[in-house]
Amino acid sequence: MGDLYTISGDDFEWDETYVKVPDLAIQGEWNVDILNDILPSDLVEHILCHIKPPKERCTEDKPCWMLESRGAFTVKTTWNYIRHKEDPNRIYRWIWTKGMPFKMAFMMWRIWKFKIPVDDRLRRWGLEGPPRCLNITGLQLREVIMLWWGASIKPDQKSFYRAMPSFIIWELWKRRNKKKHEGKNISIPRVIHNVTRNMFMLAKVRRPSMKSRGSWAEILKAMEDYRPRVKKWEYPQTGWIKYNTDGASKGNPGVSSYAFCLRNERGDIMYAEGACMENTTNTVAEAKAILEESKHCKKSHYNQDIIQTDSMLMCKVLEGKWATPWIITDLVEEIKTILKDIQHTFHHIMREGNQLADYLANKAIKKGTCRYEDFNSLEPNGRRILNSDKSQTPYIQISPLRRQWEGGGSSHN
Repeated sequence: MGDLYTISGDDFEWDETYVKVPDLAIQGEWNVDILNDILPSDLVEHILCHIKPPKERCTEDKPCWMLESRGAFTVKTTWNYIRHKEDPNRIYRWIWTKGMPFKMAFMMWRIWKFKIPVDDRLRRWGLEGPPRCLNITGLQLREVIMLWWGASIKPDQKSFYRAMPSFIIWELWKRRNKKKHEGKNISIPRVIHNVTRNMFMLAKVRRPSMKSRGSWAEILKAMEDYRPRVKKWEYPQTGWIKYNTDGASKGNPGVSSYAFCLRNERGDIMYAEGACMENTTNTVAEAKAILEESKHCKKSHYNQDIIQTDSMLMCKVLEGKWATPWIITDLVEEIKTILKDIQHTFHHIMREGNQLADYLANKAIKKGTCRYEDFNSLEPNGRRILNSDKSQTPYIQISPLRRQWEGGGSSHN
């Protein structure tokens, strides 16, 4: 345990009689008397309220970092727990553009915070004279940046325009340092080429399927002609039924819900359900949705079950390909027990193809438990989604960024 052991205080004594967590439980329930004998009252209360007892005595003890759903210690979760988080700032969201190399965004942040000796900063120090760094005649640097950030353009292109000042300033700063520290001069055409290359790399990260060779004119045309990927709900094969499941958590952790909907091979709704849960994480909500779907499947005596979820984590865990996060261990074991005698298969689907379950989960958060037996019992929005799925109407796929590119070059401090 290292230093974490010292948080219990010098007067804390552990009863060595109990060497494993299963020793503190009897028949699947915590032994409250033993817990009160060996642990402080606040820890006992926390265990009883938040931690389920082990079901098997042969279970090996495993340390889990409870701030991380997978149980592994991370600096990120620790920092998020102890830091004071201020309200989001619009300017900082524009500075830290998703997909941009950290060093370029950090450079822009330093510029905005007057940490670089540009003319604006020198004037604040009371120094006047010829330009010593970045200078734009007639305008302050912040004003020029805001012209880019506030440009009147298509919404899907705003992130690229907001990244442009960072690319330009980064390349000008490199040019300035090359000349000052190494006596080398970078030509303006080379600066323009590097800015264009940076924009091209950002476009490839944010829009992987976009076709462009890298020239500025081609990048602009590719952005205008870009069409996002589309996804659609798929019919189950003959003789099978399909459950679509989804979990929602407002705040993660926060107020949560689960939902699932059952459709036959013709795409007709046979049953749908959504319900609100206690404050928990999105991972728990996704697992709860599959658990409730499994219970309904067994109760209804269905033998060929397709379970479709937009949670890649749940799909891989239930297929045995990924390790089970500690927070859903009991839920996963219960799901496997219920489905062991049912022919079933797990499919992952993008959120855009899981519209009906997503709609029901969000509706449950707002209005509580809802159940539907057929098409006519659905609200108009639910009917619209169901009809769109049956007609194989495609939905636009919105993909999150999962990687960053590293821009070339370096800068002197």
